[in-house]
Amino acid sequence: MKQIVIIHGGSSFNSYENYLNHLKSSQLHYERLLWSQKWRDWLAQEIVDTDVLLPDFPNKQNASYAEWKIYFEKLLPLLGDDVQLVGYSLGAMFLAKYLHESPLSSPVRRLVLVSPCYDDESVEDLGSFRVTSAAGLEKSAKEVHLFHSKDDPVVPFTELAKFQRDLPTAKLHIFEDRNHFFQPTFPELKELLEQK
Repeated sequence: MKQIVIIHGGSSFNSYENYLNHLKSSQLHYERLLWSQKWRDWLAQEIVDTDVLLPDFPNKQNASYAEWKIYFEKLLPLLGDDVQLVGYSLGAMFLAKYLHESPLSSPVRRLVLVSPCYDDESVEDLGSFRVTSAAGLEKSAKEVHLFHSKDDPVVPFTELAKFQRDLPTAKLHIFEDRNHFFQPTFPELKELLEQK
């Protein structure tokens, strides 16, 4: 059975106080409260010959690496022998950190990291997801792909170079104007995931 696992983004804070301050200072935007299609859901509808899994990791508003690790390790036994892992933003950081610390016993077909942060101090808080090294991820995946846009306002484009340093064989997918991939569709990612 072919499977694609897409791990969503989120926020992580260095302290509970920082999280509360963020809640107090951030504004709600009416437009963001309306339903809008996300590329994760679009991919699940568009890719028909593969099980696209969209797990909801715990507490995405104030995520804890330890909690996500427990959840991910419960997910691993459900995976078969033809798996592609996609991490987006905080989800990409999680996969980089987890697979660096705990390489998979059997590599997945493809690992895709979309807009991952590494350790940039300008990013508000990285909490327990800060990446210290992404070296060795190729032990857990036959292919590693990195997606980033030069105009990303959430994760500086300079973070890509840190992943490139640790993963010199990774394939790069660089965009000029995709922001933080806040978009309803993602045809380039679909095309990659459908490749044999």
